[in-house]
Amino acid sequence: MGSFEKAQLFKLIVELGSMVATAKALNISPSAVSKRLAELESELGVQLLKRSTRSIVITEAGEHFYQEVRELGGRWQSLIDETASLGETPSGRLSVAAPAPILNRVLMPMLQGFNTRFPEIKLELLSVDYGDLPLRSADISLARHIEDFDSGAFVGVPLCEYLNGLFAAPDYIERQGMPEKIAELSLHSCLCYGKENKAYKWQLSGKCVEVKGVLVSDNTEVIIQAAVQGMGIAYIPHMIIDRELASGELIPIFNDTRSRPYVMWGYYQQLAYLPGKTRAFIDYFRESW
Repeated sequence: MGSFEKAQLFKLIVELGSMVATAKALNISPSAVSKRLAELESELGVQLLKRSTRSIVITEAGEHFYQEVRELGGRWQSLIDETASLGETPSGRLSVAAPAPILNRVLMPMLQGFNTRFPEIKLELLSVDYGDLPLRSADISLARHIEDFDSGAFVGVPLCEYLNGLFAAPDYIERQGMPEKIAELSLHSCLCYGKENKAYKWQLSGKCVEVKGVLVSDNTEVIIQAAVQGMGIAYIPHMIIDRELASGELIPIFNDTRSRPYVMWGYYQQLAYLPGKTRAFIDYFRESW
């Protein structure tokens, strides 16, 4: 048994919780499992598991090795799937990591069309905080441009441009009036994205206005729902509130006024070639956007 197979055996021991359960799963003897684990630890020069008659406890080195092996196993399966389907319809599992607003409001409306075109690709959608992207274990991560991503480990490709605009509920406009100039925003209740209750600066058509948040949140869904409830004016991307605009729950303010362009990016690991399933995803969503 080679090192890779022994590493997979170690992964199974951790996930099943015992060497006896692993032996049953692989239809081999517990002594064979113990021997191969010992060989792996000898090759690595570290103890991966502390064993007793009743339990196993993973060591710090073992935890690190397990996480890496788990990720490697996913990449290995992706390689198998991709190689088997070369020259055929893209297929296999495709894991996509993105902040929740992108998953819920940008990807979900497009998934039915993607699934119809590529029925052999099985999507796994992972909700991940922006600060944790790009995600190493995902096939592709979606986010606004990340300034300091590891360009030695990841490739970043632009997918689409989007703009922020100003939106409010008709009820709010009826009560507070429609602002006629950008400077008047400082007199209105504004819903600000962030973590601190401070003055925020909104950039619109080359002009900057400082606003005070009546509500501040780092959750985009909270900002949208607060706007729908008539609590104030939100400064958010048009592309994520199509439902609210179509239903009339939100209406635009200053139709001809927008932020500077922002860019949605896709990030994937540096590979010798780009898997067909990842290329299919990138091409489809560039076309859709």
